[in-house]
Amino acid sequence: MVRDYTCFIVDDEDLIIQRLELFFNELSHRDKRFVLVGKANNGQNGIEEIIKLKPDIVISDIVMPRMDGISMIEQLKAELPHTQYILLTAYSSFEYAQRAIQANVLEYIVKVPLREADLNRALDKAAGILNEFKKKEAEFQSLNVSVLENKYRVRKQFFNELIRGEIPSHRASDFANRMQFHFFQANYCCFIVEMNTYESFRNEYAAADQNILKYAITNIIEETVMNGGSGVAADLSDNRFIGFLSWENNRSDMETEYACLSLGGQIVSHLHQYLNQRVSVAFGGPHRGWESIKQAYTEAKNVSEDFYYHTEKVVKTPMHRFQYHNDKKADFQQKLADFLIRLKRKISKEELENALADLSQFASDHKIHKSIMAPMIRDLYRDITVKFKSGNKMATEVPDFPMEFMAFQEQLAYIGDFTFEYVHAGQLLHRAEIMSAMHFIEKNLKQRLTLEAIAEEVNLAPSYFSSLFKKTMSEGVISYINRKKIHLALELLNVRDYSLLELCEEVGIVNEGYFCKLFKEYTGDTPKQYRIKMTRYESK
Repeated sequence: MVRDYTCFIVDDEDLIIQRLELFFNELSHRDKRFVLVGKANNGQNGIEEIIKLKPDIVISDIVMPRMDGISMIEQLKAELPHTQYILLTAYSSFEYAQRAIQANVLEYIVKVPLREADLNRALDKAAGILNEFKKKEAEFQSLNVSVLENKYRVRKQFFNELIRGEIPSHRASDFANRMQFHFFQANYCCFIVEMNTYESFRNEYAAADQNILKYAITNIIEETVMNGGSGVAADLSDNRFIGFLSWENNRSDMETEYACLSLGGQIVSHLHQYLNQRVSVAFGGPHRGWESIKQAYTEAKNVSEDFYYHTEKVVKTPMHRFQYHNDKKADFQQKLADFLIRLKRKISKEELENALADLSQFASDHKIHKSIMAPMIRDLYRDITVKFKSGNKMATEVPDFPMEFMAFQEQLAYIGDFTFEYVHAGQLLHRAEIMSAMHFIEKNLKQRLTLEAIAEEVNLAPSYFSSLFKKTMSEGVISYINRKKIHLALELLNVRDYSLLELCEEVGIVNEGYFCKLFKEYTGDTPKQYRIKMTRYESK
C-alpha cells in the first residue's frame, strides 16, 4: 500500500532550506510519497516543532546555533523512536560521525555539494525501514487482537459451563489460576449486564458488527471493574454479559450496596458514552469461594428479571427488588379479553393508544412476574392476528412476535404499532412512515443519527420501527444510514481532497477509525486511496 511519509527540515542556512524546499516541490511531481510538513532554523526550535508534528523523516544539519543536530536527535529519540533521521554536514569530522552512529542516524550526507541522488537514496531507505515498522506493528496488533478474542471466547465458554454446574470446583480453580483470576477466594458478587432494546440492535447491525460491538462492550465492562478494584467480565449469551466484582476487606451491607450502585452506574455511563449502547446492570449478594459461583449468578439473574418492567439504563440490587402480584393474573387476562373486544377494523391510533395505556397502567400498579406476563402478551399478539385474519392481505405475512428480549413497555408498543398496521391492511400507512424516515435521514445526514430519534420522528416504537424498516428496505436502519453517509463522502471527495477529519465532520461520524472501516467496506479503498484513483482518472 502506498502511503505518505511526512518530512521535516532543520538547518540554520536559508539557502539550504530553500534548496531542500525546491527539491521536495520537484519530487512531489514524480514521487508523491514524501510530503514536506515543516522547517526550523536551529535544533531548539526543531525539537518543539518536531514533537508537535511527529514527522516520519527529519533532515537536519549538524552544526547549528543553540543546539546541534545530533543533540537534537538524541533528545527526540525517546519521544519519537520510529522517526528516521538524515544528517547533512559540511564537515568530515570523525567525532560527528561517531556521535551520529551512536544516535542511530539513518544516513550521513555531505551537503556541499548537495546531490539529489544522495537525498533520493536516503529517503527510499527511510521509507523501507518505516514500512517494516508499520508491517511489524500491524502484525503485532493483529496477534494481540487474536489472542484477546481467543481469551474472551474461552472465558465465555468457561463461565457458561460454570454457572450451569458443569465444572467441578477443583477444575474451576485450576482454570482460574491459569487465567489469573485470584479474586474468587476473597469476597465477591456477581452482576449481569443486559443490553436494552436488543431486538433493535439485532436489526440495526450485521452479525459481524454485532460481534465486534459485544467484544468492545466486554472490554469496557472489565476496564470499568478494574478501575474500581478487581474482577472479570465475559460475554454470556445473546444480550447478556456476566461480571464479578471482588474486594479484600470485609464490608458492611451498606458499603457493598454503595459499591455495587457506583460500579453499575459507571458501566451504564461508559457504555453509553463510548459505544452509544444502553444497558442495565443487576447485582447479586456477596459470596466467597468457587462453590458459591452458581448461587451468586442465580441471585444476579433473579434481580435482572426486574428489567422487564424498566425502560433502560437502570442499576438493580437485591435491596431494590419489585414485589410481584401474580395473583392478579386472572384480572389481567380479563383486561386483555376486554381489549380484544374493543378492537375494530377502523380503530384510530388514539383509541388504540388509550386502550394500551390502560393495560400498561394495570401492569404498573400490579406487576406480574415475567414468566407469567410474557406468555399472556404473546397470546394477545396471536389473538389479534386471528381476530382480523379473515380477508386480511397481511395474513400470510404475519411475522413471529420478536418478544424474547423486549421489556414489557416495548412489547406493548410493538403490539400497538403492529395492530394499527394490521387492522388497516392494504392502506400502506407505514410505507409512508418509512418514506418519512428516509426523508428525515436525508435531511439530517450530516448529524449523528440514532434509531430512537428517527422512530420518534415518525411516531413509531423503536423496536417496531427497526423491524418494519428492515422488512421494507431489506436493510437495517444503521446499515442504511452508514451507506448514505459513505455515498455523501464519495460525492465530497469527487469535488475536492478533504482530510479525514473534515470528511468525518461533514458526514457526522465521530470516530475516524470507524469511518475508514465503513468507507473501505463499501468502496474497497481507504478515502486516500479513493482520492488518488480519482486524481489519476481526472488527469487522463
